[in-house]
Amino acid sequence: MTFFRGLSIGIVLATSCIALAVPGCAAESGESDDALEGEVAGGEAASSQDALTARDVTSYAPVTPPEHRVTTTSVAARVGASVGAGRRLAVIRTATYQGETTKLVVDEDSFATALVSATALAQSTRASSADDHVQDTPYARSLASVAERGTALEHLSSAAPHLGAEEPFALTIDMCQSHKPWEKRLFDWAVALSDRLHEAVPLGIAMTGVWAKAHPAELDQLLTWERGGKLAITWVNHSSTHPLHCLDASCRHAEFLTAASVDFDEEVLGEERVVIARGMIPSTLFRFPGLVHDANRLHQLQRLSLMPLDADGWIAKGQPIRPGAVVLVHGNGNEPEGIVGFLRQVEAPARAAALASGKSALVPPVFVAPVPPR
Repeated sequence: MTFFRGLSIGIVLATSCIALAVPGCAAESGESDDALEGEVAGGEAASSQDALTARDVTSYAPVTPPEHRVTTTSVAARVGASVGAGRRLAVIRTATYQGETTKLVVDEDSFATALVSATALAQSTRASSADDHVQDTPYARSLASVAERGTALEHLSSAAPHLGAEEPFALTIDMCQSHKPWEKRLFDWAVALSDRLHEAVPLGIAMTGVWAKAHPAELDQLLTWERGGKLAITWVNHSSTHPLHCLDASCRHAEFLTAASVDFDEEVLGEERVVIARGMIPSTLFRFPGLVHDANRLHQLQRLSLMPLDADGWIAKGQPIRPGAVVLVHGNGNEPEGIVGFLRQVEAPARAAALASGKSALVPPVFVAPVPPR
């Protein structure tokens, strides 16, 4: 699995909250939108503000359409990994970071993201030309394919490299706002698997900005495991506030981000600001709360140069781990039955042996891309 580590995109920890009818939702205990906002507005959340805003991020805005450039020399990153020479880049955001004008760029071949100085980018890149064929990069072709399909991605691409694993799957962990203790047993399992394999285990973490603000110690632990080579994390955008917008008193039906009152751009960009302020780098993936979206929101996400990530292995809903599945569990404490079901499957003798031998393997969730990174 050396390839996965070198890809520098890690695993997605996706934590999505859903309405009462759906496992894992913060409304599971009957909390309304207002209750959720009040919970994170005081106490625990307030005490975490300093930790999350240690790096000042302002004037954060999308670049639409993206600007395409090619590096002539390597470019050092303010956040993320440095970019080598000869790389085709899409510039998708501008920001003022610690008082300096910066750009968020995507390597159009590897999907790796980095925040770089605007001055360094101008000095070490050139504008792309027709000879660079940026329209044929995996990133550009994937975005175009998603737009053509008009649906979210929920299964690993058949073209993705699996290094001989017969049963590859992506583990995504939704982390929507919750006052409950996180599911450390899930992450302990992943770390133990890393120890057995002697390599970082890829995960996708779908995190809301509100969870990050309310749980700085847990986030620190995730980052410690990442820095220690235990976890290769793909940070999936799960919105800033994960609004519910219940349609009935029981909240069994909710609009989430499809509600007309939602400032969709701010939900997307606000979460990215939190991630960058914490010294993390956002990925090119976005998970809609509740996996609820419509044509309008998918079009808006396309304009923001992100790919929508659904799942076809939602454990708490009875969907099993299958080859090529995008597995969804909640690590925020609101879906214990999903965690129990997942651990039961991966700790069963046959699956545990398959994971140890490489027959079964966790892979980065970005391998859902219609044209996978290379």
